[in-house]
Amino acid sequence: MRGRGTARRLPWGALALALLGGCAEGQPVEGAGSSGPRTDPLPEDAADFGPLPDFLLVDERGETVTLADLAGHPLVLGALFSTCAGPCPSIARSLKRLQDDLAGTDVRLVVVSVDPEVDTPEILAHYALRVGADPARWTFLTGTEVAVRAFVQQGLFLAVERASEGLTHDTRLLAVDRRGHRRGWYTGTDEHQIERLRRRMLFLAAEGAAPEESR
Repeated sequence: MRGRGTARRLPWGALALALLGGCAEGQPVEGAGSSGPRTDPLPEDAADFGPLPDFLLVDERGETVTLADLAGHPLVLGALFSTCAGPCPSIARSLKRLQDDLAGTDVRLVVVSVDPEVDTPEILAHYALRVGADPARWTFLTGTEVAVRAFVQQGLFLAVERASEGLTHDTRLLAVDRRGHRRGWYTGTDEHQIERLRRRMLFLAAEGAAPEESR
């Protein structure tokens, strides 16, 4: 029997341990944590946590998506799954708010399902409709368990655990700039953090934008 879906923000120490347990090239953010730089920078902070690795996943239309397909856009990336009975609906509402509030920018939203065995492209397409996603600006990704885990844990630096009671995953959202660099993590269930992320994305949208995009 599938356990009830849950999600929570995991401490950075637990995240680092999860990443160190992987065999890919991703590493924990050096210096981040209680004694290092804030991982939820202010809007105009120059903090840069390094580039995303490439990936190969499938979107809600069944089309292959790689990092190159998202290149050139500021991104908000997060993890959830369609049957989650915990904070995922709150994360989805936060993303819908960001979609609406950032409508005048070229920011794109990207969600990776951490339950890919259930969340096929068809399931994610229905889920996208349910949460009010604009398909031109909000993408839902799935793939093999191995590919999803590698990207979420060693790419997004978000922890995922599967236990007898269900799935547990980090509820933060990752801000990424036009170059594909990680620029901060913000709690997807916290209203003040979402406002902080909104302002961060406005800054990243203006950063390096073409003149017609920055007007």
